[in-house]
Amino acid sequence: MIELFDQVYNCAHRGASGHAPENTLAALKLAIALGADMAEIDVQQTADGQLVLFHDETLERTSTGTGPLADRTLTELRALDAGSWFSHHCAGEKIPTLIEAISAVRGCLSLNIELKVDDAAPDLLDRLITTIADQDFAEHCVVTSFDHALIDELVAREPKFATGYIIGREGLPVDVFRSKVDLLSVEKSLLEEAELEFAAAAGKAVHVWTVNDAEEMSRLVALGVGGIITNYPDRFSASRTRPAG
Repeated sequence: MIELFDQVYNCAHRGASGHAPENTLAALKLAIALGADMAEIDVQQTADGQLVLFHDETLERTSTGTGPLADRTLTELRALDAGSWFSHHCAGEKIPTLIEAISAVRGCLSLNIELKVDDAAPDLLDRLITTIADQDFAEHCVVTSFDHALIDELVAREPKFATGYIIGREGLPVDVFRSKVDLLSVEKSLLEEAELEFAAAAGKAVHVWTVNDAEEMSRLVALGVGGIITNYPDRFSASRTRPAG
């Protein structure tokens, strides 16, 4: 299982998405070059059961495609351009598979794999578990989702996987501190010192998203967070080593 408490992670949000098209190999490679320790990626399933990196349910915002991603096969997705929306310099960038992402970052970055849930993909966990096992990557990733029930199912099936809940503006319920997950990925406006103390007492790391201001990064690191999720990993300048005591 990945070690979540030995450093403050510089986590590139969807790769270095402030500088490159999100959830692409280009963004992941740039995250490495900019000094990130981890990258957060969004993973969902295609119509033919392949796991790919993509954030939205539909294709329009970050590719030349239209309609739901879940309705397309990997071959159909490969025909799309996932870079030109960001910059003409990125034209031709493709939607990568999870296996390709793991290969691109192996030995350089850990991954925060956010599962994007679709009711049409009931075997998503099966495919994820198989992929992580086949790629021998369990010690280098944490699996997270807004769907806490899905993460609870993963915990029950694969207790050796590091797992986490993503928590947005709906609030930070007390019961998350009693859960069996290892990580709480929390929207920055929710986080105060008391919540960090509760998390520490419960043995849970806390990563905070999405933080793009360098001063805010420093404040949160001083407060005691275990990771900064940012579109700009080059702005992360705080100490990576948590002080003793």
